Amino acid sequence: MSDANQFFKDAKQELEDYIQNRILLAKMQVADKVSDKLAAGALMTILGVLLVFALVFGGIMTAYYLTDLTGSLVKGFGYVAAFFLGLAVLVLIFRKAIAGGVRNAIIKNLFK
Repeated sequence: MSDANQFFKDAKQELEDYIQNRILLAKMQVADKVSDKLAAGALMTILGVLLVFALVFGGIMTAYYLTDLTGSLVKGFGYVAAFFLGLAVLVLIFRKAIAGGVRNAIIKNLFK
């Protein structure tokens, strides 16, 4: 009987160790995926901010260039403002398609 009891105690201990190791593995896998996604999010944020700066300064540069071409500061900045307003209208018109594409990209990235 003592051998049977010892076997079941050992089996129970092995099972507990196995379960603890599986839990630890699952935690490590979750931490790995979460850290990857957070790093990707931080990178996208940084790239987004840099893109906004490039658009702002590029717009100012273009406005001054158009000012030299047209001879009017108001026309130069007006053309650039009209371009960005047109771009905003296009985004507004196609917002559902853009949102769907972004949503699909996020879902694909999460389940990759």
